[in-house]
Amino acid sequence: MSDSAPLVIGTRGSALALWQARRIQQQLRRHDHDSTLQRISTRGDRVQDVPISEIGDESVFTKELDRALLDGRIDCAVHSLKDLPSRLPSGIVLAAVGQRASPFDAFVGHPDTTTTLQDLPQGAVVATASLRRRAQLLAWRSDLTVVPVRGNVDSRLETLAESDWHGMVLAVAGLERLDRGDVIRTVIPHDIMVPAVGQGALGITCRTEDSALRTLLRGTVHDLETATAVTAERSFMKRIEGGCQVPTGAWARLNAAHQLVIDGCVAALDGSESFRDRRTVPLDKARAAGSELAQDLLDVGGAEVLDGIRTSEFS
Repeated sequence: MSDSAPLVIGTRGSALALWQARRIQQQLRRHDHDSTLQRISTRGDRVQDVPISEIGDESVFTKELDRALLDGRIDCAVHSLKDLPSRLPSGIVLAAVGQRASPFDAFVGHPDTTTTLQDLPQGAVVATASLRRRAQLLAWRSDLTVVPVRGNVDSRLETLAESDWHGMVLAVAGLERLDRGDVIRTVIPHDIMVPAVGQGALGITCRTEDSALRTLLRGTVHDLETATAVTAERSFMKRIEGGCQVPTGAWARLNAAHQLVIDGCVAALDGSESFRDRRTVPLDKARAAGSELAQDLLDVGGAEVLDGIRTSEFS
């Protein structure tokens, strides 16, 4: 990082990614730090005809940004935190965590209907790109037909409008950030669908060696409460050993007593088995709580479910 040159912030090129990067850019500007954006295409952006879970790369939305960081083409990168793998490449660190928006998922009904999640008829068709959402939808209602969909938020909404599906599931945060909150029919409660690790939060990465930039980011864009929560969630994901490749979810937050509460879920892809639990701990136990909750779910049957999914990928 140069003391005089503007920071170069790497970002994917989608409307949502640019919104997120500009949000960080605005926060830096409020502290008198100039920056420019550099758009970088990732494999996840280019490959639109294959489900993310079948690409077989936990870094599908981050690898090219990581490479640009390590090559010195950018100073830092802004990510949807849920896209960051549980283990970052050597030489890269999660320097700051931006304030979280809603962590929840939204049911978006077909625009020609008024259907809500609770109104879905028997055998309704719901689209999602996420194994986590698929598994938890089917655990909630085994009669549903869940179909895959890819693309950015706008293209998914267009696909829904042109389809005969009853609806689809998208992140509340992404819709609201793009001023599309009007399409939300139901904010899905966490007792039906535990959110993805880091959903709604922003992760800013930089080179491990760039201590000055790490300090700057911590002082300008870092949100401690969000960081504490996602520390627990990412510890859960690390112990599970999977991100978007496996159907798991974790959601941590602070309660009124200023303790950390974390919910976790592991579910079979067909919804036939679902394991959930919760822990409430002091804030300084956040990392341990995530890992221990994951181990609890693995021990009661989650390990067998995940082993079956991973084995089927190679059969």
